[in-house]
Amino acid sequence: MKQMPLLQFMPWCAIDKSYSAGDVTIIPYDIENAIAGLDEPTSYQVRTLLASYRDLEGQPVREAALVQFQGRSLLADLTDDEMEVTRECIGIACFCGLAKREYFNQLGPYSNADCFILYGQKFSKDPKFFGITTRRREGRNLDGRFIDRTVFSIPVHVSPIGSVSLDATLLDSLVAIRDQASDDVWIRWQNAISCFNQANTDNDAIRYQVEWVLLSSAFEHILEAKPDYSDVAQKFAEAVVPHPALLVRNAKRRSDRWSDPDKPLRYEWMKEFYRIRGDFAHGRLTTRQPAVWNPLEHLVLASIAFPLLVRCLLKEKGAYEFTGNDLAQVSAFEKLADEQFLNPPADQKGSIDSVWHRLRREAKFEMIRQKVIAKLNAMDPSDEDSED
Repeated sequence: MKQMPLLQFMPWCAIDKSYSAGDVTIIPYDIENAIAGLDEPTSYQVRTLLASYRDLEGQPVREAALVQFQGRSLLADLTDDEMEVTRECIGIACFCGLAKREYFNQLGPYSNADCFILYGQKFSKDPKFFGITTRRREGRNLDGRFIDRTVFSIPVHVSPIGSVSLDATLLDSLVAIRDQASDDVWIRWQNAISCFNQANTDNDAIRYQVEWVLLSSAFEHILEAKPDYSDVAQKFAEAVVPHPALLVRNAKRRSDRWSDPDKPLRYEWMKEFYRIRGDFAHGRLTTRQPAVWNPLEHLVLASIAFPLLVRCLLKEKGAYEFTGNDLAQVSAFEKLADEQFLNPPADQKGSIDSVWHRLRREAKFEMIRQKVIAKLNAMDPSDEDSED
């Protein structure tokens, strides 16, 4: 069978720069600029194809991301195995976009998993007509379409997102683990990352109970824990360790189910989060269990905690070095769980002022203070002037 050019792209991902993600490179596409490595006729074909992908005003997307397989041309016709590897690498990139999100800050970097929806489209020299393949429960449909009469619209929950940025250091570390770890270890990590990604689409059609189960599975897989809330909670508390820890006896949140006052609050949070997961996983849409945190609080905490956990596990393997921001988030996480953090501070000082922002800032100040104290303690005392 004659090979046809294949374009792999993410039309809803206005990536800010090129990233190497394992076996693929993610390349920014701008409707106004030439596409590197392609001659003008081929660039015209690509622009013609992408013109079917529209924003909410019905205009062709101005920015997107093209995906190139390692060592192949941008329009190479890939094998099924190569396409599967591409999807795996894009999943890692997606996670590194989610891990860089700023919460409670409309001006900070943000993305969701549906920004990274990957399309693959084969086309002929004269791309006026193309086929669309869609799933059926028992197989697939193939529908022939004219390009100039076909429109794909950006998902509404993706449309507010501007430039998409990835945590490049985390991306490199995950690719290194993927290449060095045994198949069993990487499959476990890949499953966990995939569950986390699927739980973070921001799509209103996905019920929060499904997101809850997926997030719980992500923690269980990556921690190599038993499907037991005590084991998951204990392994999480041992992996993500703030200094100092916030113990239950010192917490503002309270529950008569907490029997050990010397347990850290992060343990009790994860224990509750995973315990409630059992109701949702067994078909209940509402839990009958008492809860200290409401559903949105739980989901926000889990979405912050999982990337922190990944960074901690990578550091333990010697594959990652904490940044100051990482350390601040680890230090602030338990304090966040102890606050009514969905509400802005009573004396909010601006649109980006939030409980989470303040706790991280306080953690950074404390780290600086401790460094200064350590430096002063390490200095030799000045010699006293001796009298003649």
